[in-house]
Amino acid sequence: KFDKLLFFYLFIWVGNFRKILKYFFHHSFSGEMVDRVHQRLAEPGDEREKEEVLREIWNEIGFPEADKRSEMAFTRLENTLDVRPRPCLRIPAWVRIAAIWLIPLLSLGVSYYLYRDARDVRQLAFMERFVPSGKRERITLPDGSEVWLNSGTLLLYPSDFIGDKREIYLVGEGYFKVRKRPEQPFIVRTKAMRVQVLGTEFNLSAYSDQEKITTTLEEGSLKILPDDPSVAPCILSPNEQLVYIPSRGKVNVRQVVGSDYSAWKEGGLLFNNDSFEDILKTLERVYNVKVHLRTSAYHSNRLTIHFNKNESLVNIMMLLKEIVPGLEYQIKEDGVYID
Repeated sequence: KFDKLLFFYLFIWVGNFRKILKYFFHHSFSGEMVDRVHQRLAEPGDEREKEEVLREIWNEIGFPEADKRSEMAFTRLENTLDVRPRPCLRIPAWVRIAAIWLIPLLSLGVSYYLYRDARDVRQLAFMERFVPSGKRERITLPDGSEVWLNSGTLLLYPSDFIGDKREIYLVGEGYFKVRKRPEQPFIVRTKAMRVQVLGTEFNLSAYSDQEKITTTLEEGSLKILPDDPSVAPCILSPNEQLVYIPSRGKVNVRQVVGSDYSAWKEGGLLFNNDSFEDILKTLERVYNVKVHLRTSAYHSNRLTIHFNKNESLVNIMMLLKEIVPGLEYQIKEDGVYID
């Protein structure tokens, strides 16, 4: 332990970010040491190098298979976030993997982006909120902005907004009602883009297990800034929706009824030309159920359908059976089986 600690100190203070950060994400360190990394990243200078190494680590880590330590790591996460699932509550595998492997990276990255303009990093703390499957939650940010968080969503934000902008990090889906502060723009970061606003209401869906990121504007204006420099920024007007597929560099903007895409806050469900697999992932999160898809016959199906508020899983599966030719299913105690 002493050798590892000495190694860590040597690299963190000489500024070799690439080596030390890669080492960091494959080993365990104390809370004090993590705080030192946060503070080191927050110090001014070397911004380009910091951004490059954080992005490089993100691409390297991806979503490796959880090993035997995953349950212990997730238990620690539950304690940190004050999440106490009931014994019957199923935490999706992707949430466990994202939490175990990405929280350290997100914490470091967000500490850098949130704190790099701060004069005293030590006065700030991370606030982390995870909403498990089958749940929704509404929270108020330090500036009075309101956020509704959908099932299976993780939000990271500082205990106070200081500096010339307000930045938070989202993995999942959230509806934002942002308090206006023209002198301090509000920025939501996701895995592949930033959404910048002054004061507005919008919905943002950026689940880590789905290919696309969807931003839907209800009021105000939004500036979408993809991380990929080859993809041009875009300005959204009310009732416009941007769908971005980072892996393809593809952006599509279309006219919609913005409020339809935030119906989930009251228990509604809307799918607009969504793949059958993405629909099943959503049902897993919303109803906290495991869906066993035992055939590839429906992979080509894309559906547009709007379900009533708080529709039961039984009714949803009955409707899907009517829409999808040949669909057969069984609802059992341990999940939904589709043949």
